[in-house]
Amino acid sequence: MNFHPIAGVAWYAIGRIYESNDGKVQDLGYFAHLGGIEPLFDGSPGEATAFFTFRSTPFTVQTLQNGDLSVSLDATGTFTLYLQHEPRGDFSRPETFSQGEPIATFERLYTAVSTSVGPLASNLFSAALRSSVDFTHRGRTWNLARLIPEGISQLGTASTTELPPPPGYKRVLPFVGSALALGGNVRGR
Repeated sequence: MNFHPIAGVAWYAIGRIYESNDGKVQDLGYFAHLGGIEPLFDGSPGEATAFFTFRSTPFTVQTLQNGDLSVSLDATGTFTLYLQHEPRGDFSRPETFSQGEPIATFERLYTAVSTSVGPLASNLFSAALRSSVDFTHRGRTWNLARLIPEGISQLGTASTTELPPPPGYKRVLPFVGSALALGGNVRGR
């Protein structure tokens, strides 16, 4: 008997959340796993050697308080994945995560809810794949539409300890995210 899971691990993301001086928020980072694509790094793993990065469009956040629990409602929006033919990611320069070849765009389907208490925050969101193109990496042709055609649901964990922000930003927080590939028709709208 063959076992076919409804969902499998699509990616592990490592990134940072940036709040700009005008209050807009975006997240960006790189992948430690991406649908079985190899290699993911040009050398020792880290942002400076990552072939695959992501960056969201800026969005707004509403914050609610429930006792000592802080709840953030992130607006729906898009984020794009990039192939960095020459990796140069640098968290002190957010633009370096979106300078590669765009390979896919996802859209968060619903408002994402993040909760924080103490030193940690968590969030959960689903995103549908809205566009994807063939790309060549290390002599093989890939397309995320074949690896994760319906999109993902991601559970993230962030630290509430702020990191020094680069110019133009007032707050930066590190996070990690684990995403499962969605099954069935979840394309939404």
